[in-house]
Amino acid sequence: MYRVLVEGVLDYAIYMLTPDGVVANWNPGAQRAKGYTADEIVGQHYSRFYTADAMAAGVPERNLATAREQGRFEDEGLRLRKDGTTFWASVVIDAIHGPDGELVGFAKITRDVTERRRQESKLLEAKELAERYSQQMASLSRFLDSVISNIPASVLAQDCGSKQILLANQQAQQLFHGAPIDMAGQALRDCLHPGVAAYIDAQFAQGRLGADMAPQESEAVTALGPRMLRSRTVRGSRPDGEGDYMLLISEDVTEQLAAYAQIHHMAQHDGLTNLPNRAFFHQRLEAALKADGASRSMTAILCLDLDNFKNVNDALGHAYGDKLLLELAKRLQKHLRGHDTLARLGGDEFAVVSPGLRSLDEAKRLAERLIDAVAPAFVIDEHSFTVGLSIGIASSNAGSTAEELLRFGDMALYEAKRNGRNRHEVFRPELEEAARVRRQTEADLRCALHLGQIEMHYQPIVDKQGRRISGYEALMRWNHPARGQVSPLDFIPLAEETGLIHELGERALNLACQQAMTWVDGESVAVNLSPVQFNHPGLVDIVALALADSGLPPGCLELEITESVLLENSSDNVKTLRALKALGVGISLDDFGTGYSSLSYLRSFPFDRIKIDRSFVRDLGESREALAIVRAITGLSNSLLIKTTAEGVETQEQLARLQAEGCTHFQGFLFGRPEPAQQRLRRVVAVVERDATPIAG
Repeated sequence: MYRVLVEGVLDYAIYMLTPDGVVANWNPGAQRAKGYTADEIVGQHYSRFYTADAMAAGVPERNLATAREQGRFEDEGLRLRKDGTTFWASVVIDAIHGPDGELVGFAKITRDVTERRRQESKLLEAKELAERYSQQMASLSRFLDSVISNIPASVLAQDCGSKQILLANQQAQQLFHGAPIDMAGQALRDCLHPGVAAYIDAQFAQGRLGADMAPQESEAVTALGPRMLRSRTVRGSRPDGEGDYMLLISEDVTEQLAAYAQIHHMAQHDGLTNLPNRAFFHQRLEAALKADGASRSMTAILCLDLDNFKNVNDALGHAYGDKLLLELAKRLQKHLRGHDTLARLGGDEFAVVSPGLRSLDEAKRLAERLIDAVAPAFVIDEHSFTVGLSIGIASSNAGSTAEELLRFGDMALYEAKRNGRNRHEVFRPELEEAARVRRQTEADLRCALHLGQIEMHYQPIVDKQGRRISGYEALMRWNHPARGQVSPLDFIPLAEETGLIHELGERALNLACQQAMTWVDGESVAVNLSPVQFNHPGLVDIVALALADSGLPPGCLELEITESVLLENSSDNVKTLRALKALGVGISLDDFGTGYSSLSYLRSFPFDRIKIDRSFVRDLGESREALAIVRAITGLSNSLLIKTTAEGVETQEQLARLQAEGCTHFQGFLFGRPEPAQQRLRRVVAVVERDATPIAG
């Protein structure tokens, strides 16, 4: 029985040494660990397993001397394999004495603990030796006791005939009984709980069906409670010829499997919300699409994206944003069916797989429920915040693969955001063409930046009398080699979305400053800053560098921002405005009155100019409200000594009315259209007189 046990252990090198340290036998575990076959090593001195440094220091002899004098040597150190490589080994050398006490040799057990040494800060303490067996087999018992004690598994042997326990190591006693007890000579049911005995009986019954069965994992009732055990049974013949025995080797893998399950869960779920992640979502979507063919149903995906979530993070911090996402996930899940899957794809992006639908209308109704669920304000940490939800819908009628549906859902989501947000859109084929055009436009725009196809056109800004040009607004134009002039409305939003706006805006600023430096009359130049561009951490340095490179006096540069800049992270943005102002440049508030206008803007920062939006100018003659707004803006600006520029002036009647209301500057087609630097309007002569014409250079 013991021989079978030793030869069946592959993770340990177990062999005997003569009193002089010569290898006397060699088990398969030793061959596996050190690379030598029994024929190659038996008869050789065991010191060949030590490094040259250890040999020089006399370590092998000292180790044997310790075992000889103290009965045991135990340590860890570097050992050599046959191929010359080293490994960390846990070594136990036990002195074995004969019946009369004479030294007959040593039992040596070696285990490769290289990986364990990397992972553990402390080595496992050696197990205590098992109880001695009979005097007749004292030497062999010592050898096997040390083997069994060092195996981190429960070992139990039963006689096939009498069903009595022949062997139970300490681990088996603790696992199956709950306390150290001598179980030898007893039947299972005499010393163990019935449930535990039933489990062991079942394992032995399976083992009797086939020799050396592979390890099997199952839940077992033990003295420590329900545990997951990895067990293997081996049948062998007793060395005394008294029949056969069954050997059960069980390893408690409860914590190991629980750790694997947790790792598997973490690999498929989002760490914040515990929702399925992108990989798990993809699996669920593929499974739903496969089921569609059999059930003749429809699967839809809903791509979700929060509106205004960035403002939450900027205003209250990412910790608050995380709490908002957790509450959002709870709200959304309440409105899903049991077999729908909600996943967090990253950031504030979520998605839903909704299988088994009868029609697309069901997906639309689900989208409406989710939008309504998000609409009420979130109250977290005494803060109340409202966010919207944009949803893109794609169904299996539109695409047959998971990748297609995800792509179509993203396109529909983009369309929902483009059409005003806080709404849902369903994918339709023309969206794919629009996406293709956007991708091509983005590629062309990147190329245009490198090839110099972006140029600046300048529209004049005239003084109160409408006779003198005081400056120009610089407007980007893209001269595409195939499409001709591309409208800024077509490429500026795309540049903001893709991040190209930073490079594009820097190019525009540099060109405007360089070209304005050539103007002999010292007119100012106004350059628009995108809200996205304004968030660039190096914006102040970029403006300073553009002024330094061009030599343009700072007072000749005016930067135009919109109210949306002040809505986002307003305190930091006001600091940026003050830093720009400190450079000496002017700051203009563009499109005032069309967005979320607030008088607090004018209190928080001393703007140099307010621009009245063209929509108010256009409606001056027909709308009392438009006239009242213009009057209020001009009155407020004049009282604060802030210049006003009315945009979109196209008729003499508009000019006259705006002059009467106190506007200080004007801009519009009445005075000139945007033109390249060399063709820009140079002077305005009596433009208010019917027989006068603007003079261009």
